[in-house]
Amino acid sequence: MLIGRALMARPAILILDEPCAGLDPVARERFLQFLERLGRKSQAPTLVLATHHVEEIMPVFTHALLLKSGAALAAGSKADVLSSRLISRAFDASVRLQAANGRYSLSVAPKRNVVI
Repeated sequence: MLIGRALMARPAILILDEPCAGLDPVARERFLQFLERLGRKSQAPTLVLATHHVEEIMPVFTHALLLKSGAALAAGSKADVLSSRLISRAFDASVRLQAANGRYSLSVAPKRNVVI
């Protein structure tokens, strides 16, 4: 609803800060597909997405900025920035990033020597 209101003003840029927070998986996917369609329109605003979830980075997004402790760790094309090595550094964990059909998924390796 609020995004529709914002789009009525025909902004040059639309900044989305964790827009999928609180959405169930189906609603999240529908919203992400909406963003993909919106971003492909000729008169679409520039879309900026802030997220902690690589699964939300749709093919329409071309660049990425990876932050760590409030500072830029890497910036550039998605191909250059979205890598297992850089994401691992950002989160201080061993992660594996996979890409398929323009979408990403992330798996986190279990921490060793953890006493519960």
